[in-house]
Amino acid sequence: MNNTYKVLESDTDFLAAALAQSKVSVWFRPEDDPEGHIMDYGGIVEGYSPESVKIAGGRFIRERFEFRVYIK
Repeated sequence: MNNTYKVLESDTDFLAAALAQSKVSVWFRPEDDPEGHIMDYGGIVEGYSPESVKIAGGRFIRERFEFRVYIK
C-alpha cells in the first residue's frame, strides 16, 4: 500500500478533493502520536464548512480530525 498522502487543511484542499472525487480518510491524531489512528476509511467529500466536513454521509469536526487523501 502506498503511504504517501496529503493532509487536507484548507477549503481549497477540500474543494480540490471533492472535484477530483478523491477518497478521503479520517484520522484521529493526538499530539503524542505521530501516526494517528484511522477513524473512518472515508469516501468522497460531499460538503464542507469552516467547522466540519461531510464524507460518505458522516460529518466530522475539522478541529478534531485529520483528513488524508492518498497520492498515487
